[in-house]
Amino acid sequence: MKKIVLSISFLALSGFLTKTTAQVGLEGVVVEKFYISNAADSIDALNNGAVYPLYVGSTTYRVYANLLPGYKLVNLFGNVQHPLMIETSTAFYNDPNFGFKVYQGTSVNNTKKNTTLIDSYLSMGGVANGLMGVLKSEDTDGSIGNLQGILANTDPLMGLPITGANSADGLMPGTPNTPSILGISNELDIFDQTAGASFTTTNGAVSTLGGVEGVTASNHVLIGQFTTNGDFSFKLNLQILTPVPGESQIFVADTPTGTELTDTSLTYNSNPSGVGFEETIAATALSIDYQLYPNPTSESFAIRQKGNMTQSNYDYTVTDLSGKTVISGHSNSQVTNVDAKDLQTGVYLVTMSQDGILSTSKLIKN
Repeated sequence: MKKIVLSISFLALSGFLTKTTAQVGLEGVVVEKFYISNAADSIDALNNGAVYPLYVGSTTYRVYANLLPGYKLVNLFGNVQHPLMIETSTAFYNDPNFGFKVYQGTSVNNTKKNTTLIDSYLSMGGVANGLMGVLKSEDTDGSIGNLQGILANTDPLMGLPITGANSADGLMPGTPNTPSILGISNELDIFDQTAGASFTTTNGAVSTLGGVEGVTASNHVLIGQFTTNGDFSFKLNLQILTPVPGESQIFVADTPTGTELTDTSLTYNSNPSGVGFEETIAATALSIDYQLYPNPTSESFAIRQKGNMTQSNYDYTVTDLSGKTVISGHSNSQVTNVDAKDLQTGVYLVTMSQDGILSTSKLIKN
């Protein structure tokens, strides 16, 4: 019974007729590299108790449906024939204070705090109360800023910075809709302080009654934002409303049937080599468990890897808050002593790397 009800809601929401017209309303799905995290961002996340660390170099991706003028996004869905999948080879980062699984409204002031602006979530256009997500290249009103002075990276690989001088935060005035969540429950927990790598539904949807348009002339509608230090991939299925009253179009990631349409941009992988998802997830299960002591330190500190000695073969780096590497080395011992007497007083990040798996902790130098 549940599957029957949901199928009706996908394809005939408010009586919309699924139909292929002469004009196809989806111009493509656009992936924007919104932000790349630095050491200061990582420290803030650690201090605020993030379940999964915000590693230096983590990328925040924004995903938009690019629609023709007059077309509206109404459904992001998955069914048995066309699963909806959003995945990473590591885990998604979630802001521990003001983040959400699916946009449900949050104040602009809270959006300015800590790492809220790079939280992972699904959406139907909205980011904050009165603000819609837009491509940074189309943002004409600068940035709301950050109250902690973080999210200040200027790495050219991410395009425009999102705070500071000459920045664009990808936010423009609008009226966000609060999406409805149909047939999806615990699957969304990976976007809310639950470490996880894969969101999949074969019988659910994120919907907005009446559909939503973008707030710029190009009509890009934000589908979601996802922050990860791993490879990012998805398979999306969309329902859009046409300008003809009561008519819609269904787009699926692959193997369309009947009046369904498809587009190659509905499938994406940030890793061109296409490493198998199951393989990378199996690798991340081998987490690095270690401790730093003494911490704080004044002269030196030790890296002690817990567990079996046979796993003790790793690289380590110490970076300052600007992201500069100040100490690096390799060890095959369970306990490694590191000379820190030449470090300036302050906060540093110690990152362990073993077989492509990273773990980061905060070190305080007195």
